[in-house]
Amino acid sequence: MTIIDPSNIGLQTPLITDGNLVGNLNTSALIKAEMQAYEQPITNLQNQQSTLNSEVSDYQKINTDLQALQSAASALGSTVSSTSAWQSAQATSSDSAVATATASAGTPTGSVSFTVAQLAAADSLVSAGTVASTSDTVTSASDFLLSKGASQLGFSQLSSGSGLTLGQHTIAVTQASQAAQSTGTVTFGSSSSVTIGSSNDTIDVTANGTAYAVTVASGTYSAAGLASAVSSALSSATGGTLQAGLDASGQMVISSVAQDASQSLQITGGTALSTLGLSAMSSPSTGVDAVVSVDGTSQTISSLTPGQSVTLTGPNGSITAALSASSDSSGASLMTTGSLVATNVSTGNGSLANLVSNINAAGAGITASAIQASSGGYLLELTSSTTGTASDLSVNTSAFSSSGLGSMVTSTAGQNAEIDLGGTGGTVISSQTNTFTGLLPGLSVTAASVSSTPVTVTVSPNASAVAADVQTMVSAANTVLSALQKYAGYNEATKTGGPLMGSAVLQNLTNQIQSVFASVTGTSNLGDAQNLGITLSKGQLSFDKSTFETAFSAHPRQVEAMFTQGGTFAPASSTYTGEVTLLDAANATAPGSYAVDVSHSATQAVDTGAVLSSGAVSVAETLTLTTGTSTATYTTTAGESLANVAAGINQALASQGMGMSASVIDSGDQLQLASTNYGSSASFSVTSTDTASGTTGLAGSTAGTAVTYAGTDVAGTIDGVAATGNGQFLTVPTSSSSPAAGLSLQVTAPGITSATNLGTYTYSPGIAQALASLAAAMTAPVTGSITETIANLQGQSQGLNGQIAFYTTIAAEEQKMLSNQFSALQATLGSLQNQSQSLASALSGLSTL
Repeated sequence: MTIIDPSNIGLQTPLITDGNLVGNLNTSALIKAEMQAYEQPITNLQNQQSTLNSEVSDYQKINTDLQALQSAASALGSTVSSTSAWQSAQATSSDSAVATATASAGTPTGSVSFTVAQLAAADSLVSAGTVASTSDTVTSASDFLLSKGASQLGFSQLSSGSGLTLGQHTIAVTQASQAAQSTGTVTFGSSSSVTIGSSNDTIDVTANGTAYAVTVASGTYSAAGLASAVSSALSSATGGTLQAGLDASGQMVISSVAQDASQSLQITGGTALSTLGLSAMSSPSTGVDAVVSVDGTSQTISSLTPGQSVTLTGPNGSITAALSASSDSSGASLMTTGSLVATNVSTGNGSLANLVSNINAAGAGITASAIQASSGGYLLELTSSTTGTASDLSVNTSAFSSSGLGSMVTSTAGQNAEIDLGGTGGTVISSQTNTFTGLLPGLSVTAASVSSTPVTVTVSPNASAVAADVQTMVSAANTVLSALQKYAGYNEATKTGGPLMGSAVLQNLTNQIQSVFASVTGTSNLGDAQNLGITLSKGQLSFDKSTFETAFSAHPRQVEAMFTQGGTFAPASSTYTGEVTLLDAANATAPGSYAVDVSHSATQAVDTGAVLSSGAVSVAETLTLTTGTSTATYTTTAGESLANVAAGINQALASQGMGMSASVIDSGDQLQLASTNYGSSASFSVTSTDTASGTTGLAGSTAGTAVTYAGTDVAGTIDGVAATGNGQFLTVPTSSSSPAAGLSLQVTAPGITSATNLGTYTYSPGIAQALASLAAAMTAPVTGSITETIANLQGQSQGLNGQIAFYTTIAAEEQKMLSNQFSALQATLGSLQNQSQSLASALSGLSTL
């Protein structure tokens, strides 16, 4: 702005004006200077709020690091999870060229030795003859049915029938055929020797309503020879209606040759019954028809005999099925339950090339090849894409016999892999593939080559996997300790403290983390963490992986006990020694000793049948057993021993994966069913087609009505707090105020029906669990110390908003007032300036006169 010099007042000097400056006054600067006193409280409050928010951010960073520590420690703190490193295992083979192995989580330590007797092979058929060219016609039929695994249902081969459409067709045997039969109670071993003479050589039997007197030829027999002699006598006397054989248990079975509901058999007497383990039957045993469906359409098939050809009719045409030709004299089903998918393919123009192409395009699990033979001609080869006898080809081997190819013959027989656990004559285990499971729980062994030299597979804890998780936990702990030093510690180099220095919460946290590694040992007897390679120096932890793995390999369970949840049980009586063990504990569960009182033991679901003094059923029935959505059925036969019934039921249950089993109790006079698990959720129901006297008695007294059986949950208290019972497990609710909150114990003591003090369980968390509990306590959503501190700081910060708003309002009003005042001043000065300009103009006029 130009200042007017009075000495030059007469000059015609133009005025330069500034909206903020009137009469040499800088109003903006004056107002700003005036406002500083009013705005200072706002600035002070905002600075205070910024400090609080910064502290919140620092605590939140520590909180995040603690949550990561909790996650890493939880992975090692409990052994319950199947993903826990403590459950990891490794399998090694003494000769990987013969067999390799892998172990899944939870596989127990141990070893298994075996020889590889044979490898699995895929079934392969080849034409007996050849054709000169792949373009030669090999069939006049328009289609060819591809199938494999039909032998598992009882069929030797399948072929397309009348009107069968191209594409896939599902064949399912929904009800197995069964002969009318009676099973003995005497087990004949391979070394058995039985003599038949005039005093024990007759069997009186009625088959299909006709009575026969059967005489077994005299002689001294082995088990197999005896079965053959009895079968020969039955067949001769009945005209081939009946036969005999030994079942898988070595018990004598007399059965009808044909299998269907019209077959009946009743043993009425004879001098040979005791020797053969058979009993006179109060009523006849009857056979069972087979029920087969094709593409969802069912049909009942009767009068089945070995080698018979049957027509299976469906909505999309028919299939011709040939039954296996070999007769099973033990009375096993000729048609067994199961299903398969057969694919009907077009043969195109009937040439070998078209046939091969169409088979390979069908995706039926069968590979076709046109192979040039040494003679120069081409032969046809069909090979299953999967190994094992269950994948044997079951196609029509005569389909191309009218051409030069001739019949299809076996090139390579499908076979299962076999390993021998005991060398020559030992236990042989079979597998459809070269991989075997179940040798040890979770162990998978794959045979690579045949060898008579034993190979040993050893399962041991996986030290490397556990060490990796321990390293992760130590690193997470170091991250927390570094953050605590950064925010709450004192830096000797810079002689400055962190922004949170002086926090009692953080100083206590630092001490607690260091104390866990220094003094917590769980239930281990290996000393402290330093002996496992974990040391503390200058506020940071170090981990020696090699030291840890060496200790773990030598003492895996003791190392585990130093890190995990654990404890000891002091029984009130020797009766309860070992009857209370730890299942799991929550992060909130505090170390300590807790009284365990039980008012009721857990029980299984149990169904006990009728007492049968003969040890056998005299009336046939079909039992239907149900657990959840799974169902198993078993049909007994008149005269069948309870031991055989139990074995049959167990096989049916196992095939459905049902958690229950059958056994014979009371010196072999009663059948009993029991759930595998304990508690109210372990239930099953039993339904029978006949509940008359002489049946198993497992289904009560009303035929066709399901009877349900359930177990009971354990009931009791821990630390005086009513615990929740689930099967054999007692758990203190996590909502409890007891220091035992979340503690879950397994109580196996049986027979308790009234309040009983079992003893005291002392809970001792190891390093990992102690860290997980500490981190959880610090970061708990409502009650955590870090969480509470963050909430408190956030509350203080939010509380300043009101004060800031108050002073902001005062400052705004003051600024408004000052602005108004200076505006008035500017108006006055403006008026005076105008007057000055007018006076200057007048004076200028006078000067020209």
